[in-house]
Amino acid sequence: MEDFSIYNAEGSDLRNVQLRMLEMLEYIDSVCERHNINYWLGAGTLLGAVRHKGFIPWDDDLDIELTRSDYKKLIRRLKKEMSPKFVLQTHQTDRNYVLPIAKLRDTTSHITEFRNADRNYKYRGIFIDIFFLDRGNHFLARFTNNLQKFVYALTLIKNDPFGILLLIKILIRGIVNNLIFTFLRFCTRLFGIRSLILPFGTGFTAPRDLKDIFPVQKIIFEGKYFNAPSYPDAYLKKLYGDYMKLPDEDQRRVHAIKCEIY
Repeated sequence: MEDFSIYNAEGSDLRNVQLRMLEMLEYIDSVCERHNINYWLGAGTLLGAVRHKGFIPWDDDLDIELTRSDYKKLIRRLKKEMSPKFVLQTHQTDRNYVLPIAKLRDTTSHITEFRNADRNYKYRGIFIDIFFLDRGNHFLARFTNNLQKFVYALTLIKNDPFGILLLIKILIRGIVNNLIFTFLRFCTRLFGIRSLILPFGTGFTAPRDLKDIFPVQKIIFEGKYFNAPSYPDAYLKKLYGDYMKLPDEDQRRVHAIKCEIY
């Protein structure tokens, strides 16, 4: 049997990052429990729960998913009940942040993502991605991802002594996220598109099916119980196919390249 401790042995930097994310997940779980908000472990986090009973050993990422209505409820509650340890990262709290989803960020750590992708963000601590589901399909997801790449490229430009470029960046981001994406969501309803994907601009195209998710159930993750889809096997097969097959060693990569925990 393969020894996965070479990736995240106790006391290692990666394991410390994972444990901090676990603490953040417990906080979100407690808020959702108190306010009857349905969330579930998503994507690679759910894969880790099923295949490894916890984090994928080489992973430094944690994803949760919600319906759009529950996402809005959670964001409102997090704003009202924010722990001093964490901060909510959105367009409103970080003017250089480009994604259409929220992140919960740790305030006592600092990460450097692959290719320094987050270098202009205001908040750069360890994070949890908070996704929601929206109507869409593969074609629309690919199209909006290209738009988001353009918006993201603008945020990487630093030379802006008069602040004019910042205003242009905020304007373009607003047009893309609030006008174009809203129009495309309207089109999905107009043309009867019922498939659910992660929101436009996130870069993910794999569909989700609510019948695989609800009613949510509890699953063991790092020795604790958290919400998961009711049929994780069906959910994971749609995303990964044979998800129990381990990737080759050269494909086992983490998202961040450096992390400091204070």
